[in-house]
Amino acid sequence: MSPRSCGDAAARTRLHAFAMVALAVSLSLGGAGCASSAACAPVPAALEMASRERLTPKVDPANAERDIDHVLDDWHDAAAHADETRYFDHLAADAVFLGTDATERWDKAAFLAYSHPHFAKGKAWTFRSTRRAVRVDASSGLAWFDEDLDTVGLGPARGSGVLRFEDGAWRIVLYNLAITVPNERFDLAKLAAGDATLLRPSDASLASLAWLAGSWSGTTKEGASAEEHWTTPVGGVMVAVGRESNAASTTFFELMRIEQRKDGVVLVAQPSGGKPTEFRLLPSEQADTFAFENRAHDFPQRIAYVHAGDHVEVTVSGHGREETWTLGRALVAPK
Repeated sequence: MSPRSCGDAAARTRLHAFAMVALAVSLSLGGAGCASSAACAPVPAALEMASRERLTPKVDPANAERDIDHVLDDWHDAAAHADETRYFDHLAADAVFLGTDATERWDKAAFLAYSHPHFAKGKAWTFRSTRRAVRVDASSGLAWFDEDLDTVGLGPARGSGVLRFEDGAWRIVLYNLAITVPNERFDLAKLAAGDATLLRPSDASLASLAWLAGSWSGTTKEGASAEEHWTTPVGGVMVAVGRESNAASTTFFELMRIEQRKDGVVLVAQPSGGKPTEFRLLPSEQADTFAFENRAHDFPQRIAYVHAGDHVEVTVSGHGREETWTLGRALVAPK
């Protein structure tokens, strides 16, 4: 045998050994000869494919929307019941919560720091979804949604965001909370969000009545439009004007003020701008009821305000006669 023949035999032996090793690697990756392109792919490509398969979320497309609805509903329910652990378990580690204020962009740790005092008091917030749209991309394990919210204290609102499927569950990655504003009220919202002066009580002398500040409107039992506009307590005084009107004209107006005096609180009323009549605030065991009385007056002898959330019930009575009407919060449009 020539040296060249010996060299060729050795080379054939080495090639055979390399082929066997390659076949063994291919089989270990799940290939069977060249039955598929993956089995015949170079080793790095096959490893990358196997890694990708392991990382692909196992999303069930048929039930994904139902599962996401459950997560979001349970998340809102946890807040309503001040269940801090359940609430934050629904947030991914890298979650971001966007609140209604421009400064409220919180990561999970910052959002927990903000929320904890509220949960600790047993009072968080109450949101209930009244409409929700969900889209799911099963291949990426991502979903996005938007929902209309019925809230306690916040008013009409909308939430939107993104969820990610991880560790066998959907978790919230982003939630954006926004207050919806009707187009016809946008000028008022712009004023509130802008640099308009915000009037606040300047002293605590009439703190229990400070809620009365602002505008109120409603309808009397005769069908007339009724309004009251109260200033904030400043220097121990609140000033107001009341008006009743119909489509044709103003049928009644009244100037009023509430004063903190050394001997108590007094309501001074001047119907049609006439002679002032004083009514003294009566002691009350009910925090939401404020009644003023003047037994020497003809009518009314008693004027009562009952605070009921965003409404106030006004009752005037005396000598067997009584009239009551309900006023709701009102906004004065700039134009």
